[in-house]
Amino acid sequence: MITVAAPNYQLISLEIKHASLARISDTFRNLRGIQFLILEIGALETLSLDPFVNSPQLLSLGCSVNRISQLIPSRNASLILPITDLMLAYNLLESISGDFFRPLRMLQYVTLDSNRIQCIEGSPISLPQVRYISLVRNQLSQLDVSEWHVPRLIEIYLESNNLTRVPAGIERLPNLTTLVLQNNLLKVVDLRRFDGWTKLIKIDLSGNRLRNVVVSGTGRISLPNVVMVHLSNNQLTQLEYARWDFPQLTTLTIALNEFQRLPDLFQIFPKLKRVIALHNPLHCSTVRQWEQYIVDFKLSVDTTAFGMPCITNAMLKLPSGRELCCVE
Repeated sequence: MITVAAPNYQLISLEIKHASLARISDTFRNLRGIQFLILEIGALETLSLDPFVNSPQLLSLGCSVNRISQLIPSRNASLILPITDLMLAYNLLESISGDFFRPLRMLQYVTLDSNRIQCIEGSPISLPQVRYISLVRNQLSQLDVSEWHVPRLIEIYLESNNLTRVPAGIERLPNLTTLVLQNNLLKVVDLRRFDGWTKLIKIDLSGNRLRNVVVSGTGRISLPNVVMVHLSNNQLTQLEYARWDFPQLTTLTIALNEFQRLPDLFQIFPKLKRVIALHNPLHCSTVRQWEQYIVDFKLSVDTTAFGMPCITNAMLKLPSGRELCCVE
């Protein structure tokens, strides 16, 4: 057990690693001046915020790489802590409660990566200042954010979970700049749910099981500031590009899908600079049609570069000698 024997106002930063500490001692209440506390690569099994009741300057709390399986909500209804950064990655959490986060009204950054989180229980998440939430590499099969109070949230990372649907209530997070749902189990995504999000810059839906990315209803979907759309490693055969009003789109990745033909994407999206379409069964007519884009390295398709033979049944040879793989 690590104890703090007497009130200490001088210690600002403390880092403890490889300690056999199962919980944070109540004597940590004596850390009156602490601003940065790191308790990593240890044996913590539970985490409570109560030991920091006398730490009015605590800004950063890191408890990654422990054995934490429970976040204990405070019973002190008046507890408010100034913590802005909370790191809880690489633990053993299977669920988290919104009640635990109640004292963290100033929290801006929270990472819960590489736990075993399957659900979020208790009161809805209320973090009025949070800007970044990362739940990468957990076991979420569904997520409902419809009652979350996160008005300043701009980035949420849900990569490598078991989500079969886009989180319910995602429409209530219109300030997002980044939406990452890579490596989940999504089969269908309706882009209409993001319609009018003026701040969204990046959408990453790669590594799912997508067969359809649709735009429900009538008319086009407007995402005026989207720059990157990543849809690689899915099961897509076509997309409704003409219904995408993405005037700032510069990068589109559709590699490792089932596309056979492509329209003139560089005409549809005037600011488009790069399309990655590797490992698709593109017809030779399509490859021939957009040969100039390929020559200009704006469109990437399969080639025999680096000594790799084509696995398709045909090949086109450019005047430069470059060989492009395609399907007849």
